[in-house]
Amino acid sequence: MSDVFGSVLIVGITIVLVATLYALRFPLQHAPPTVMYQIVTDSKRPVWGDPTDCYPNLPYPPSYYLGNGSTGAYQTRYNDYMQAWQQDCMNGDNGTYNMMNVTLIEFTEVSSPISLSNVELQFLCTNYTPTYVRTTLVQGVLSAMEWEPGQSENLSTSAPTLSKCATYDASGQGADSVYYNRMGYFDPVNFKLNVLAPAETMVVYVHTDNSVVEAPNTIEPSSTWNKSDPDDYHGAPPWCFTVPNACEINFIDTAVTPNVLLTSVPLYQL
Repeated sequence: MSDVFGSVLIVGITIVLVATLYALRFPLQHAPPTVMYQIVTDSKRPVWGDPTDCYPNLPYPPSYYLGNGSTGAYQTRYNDYMQAWQQDCMNGDNGTYNMMNVTLIEFTEVSSPISLSNVELQFLCTNYTPTYVRTTLVQGVLSAMEWEPGQSENLSTSAPTLSKCATYDASGQGADSVYYNRMGYFDPVNFKLNVLAPAETMVVYVHTDNSVVEAPNTIEPSSTWNKSDPDDYHGAPPWCFTVPNACEINFIDTAVTPNVLLTSVPLYQL
């Protein structure tokens, strides 16, 4: 009888222990996705985000509308051009943009799906002299930083704006705040795909003094039209690409707590 009682007691204790362990079980941590990328240099992409680098969609070249003064019939042509520019460039984004030098961060492998709304880009800048200064130029999720060249796409309501890159301030004031699309943009395979996938690309503008040509527009004097535009903010400061450890772009998985760094891309010598 005692043997039977002992067996029942052991079984009962085992059941209680199993139930207790089950109640106290800890969730397993899922491994973060593995992300691989390749760098593509010496490429060109349209300059999105600056209406002074945009030509309106018209049936004739700008010289037809702007090359013969501003009186009589020519005034009508001039007005036609500027009205189209306001619609396609200033108040829209479906004009034709100048081409600019870019560096491409092209994703080649993603081990498991991750929503673009959970992938955060963090652009960090570090200046070591005369004092140590570390700032975030721009920070936002990829789903809010999308543009597919050649296709009109209005800015997301959550589109991030630029701040400072070490000692360089690109933020602007109030309504003149500079959006991320002066630094670059995320080019998806297509707008219907909402996860990070191979072939999707982060485009980073590389600004040199002669890389952007001012298009005819109403907000800059005509003396600047069709000339190089050295003072307009585009891309990261040139020293990001020449000074070691000065600038880096981090891609972070925000779907888990704590957040996980997917990959980090230094801009030096890209």
